[in-house]
Amino acid sequence: AVGTGLNAHPELSQKVSEELTQLIGTKFVSSPNKFHALTSHDAINFTHGAMKGLAANLMKIANDIRWLASGPRCGLGELIIPENEPGSSIMPGKVNPTQ
Repeated sequence: AVGTGLNAHPELSQKVSEELTQLIGTKFVSSPNKFHALTSHDAINFTHGAMKGLAANLMKIANDIRWLASGPRCGLGELIIPENEPGSSIMPGKVNPTQ
């Protein structure tokens, strides 16, 4: 199936890692425990968790800016975003902060 190198030459994984390092330019190393490396997803889970946390924080910041800049009639209006483009004729007072 995937291959742990169980039936391969003992130096195969080290030689392949060295060859990949030379070809690609990024340091490759062979895992000391191939079975654990095949079943473990710790690095991917950690990275996904960090990205999910970052996305949640950015969404909160964006929503806070949207609410604080809402207005002029029934919004909070605590932030003033410069009008870079004219708003809509249907919605007077609308601001399009595009730049």
